[in-house]
Amino acid sequence: MKFYFLPIAIAAVVALRIVMHFIDKERIKDEVGARGGWVISIRWNPFARGWFFEKNERHYEVRYRDRAGAVVTTTCKTSLFSGVYWAELPTLQEPPTRIIARHHCSKCGYAINAEWRTCPNCGTATGFA
Repeated sequence: MKFYFLPIAIAAVVALRIVMHFIDKERIKDEVGARGGWVISIRWNPFARGWFFEKNERHYEVRYRDRAGAVVTTTCKTSLFSGVYWAELPTLQEPPTRIIARHHCSKCGYAINAEWRTCPNCGTATGFA
């Protein structure tokens, strides 16, 4: 009877950890969504900054896009009784630069490329090419 207790206890701890992982991911998604962002990825990071003296906390590396469109990477801590809180300041990654049109159609104002002979919106000759 004693030998059956240990495998059952180990299986219960592993099952609880897996369930808590999915609960944590949903809590993190809700926190980011409440700030107007959307999650790109959530990755469990057991050796994140500050892990050594922490008890019963799980650490995650979170990448999300904030409401301005910037990609943010930061570390998040959570536990069963505490909420979601950010362990370190986010590092911003610049969004991809957009190509800005330098020319506009004289008739309709449509942004046109310098190689185009006519405006694709109204058909007016551009005079560039």
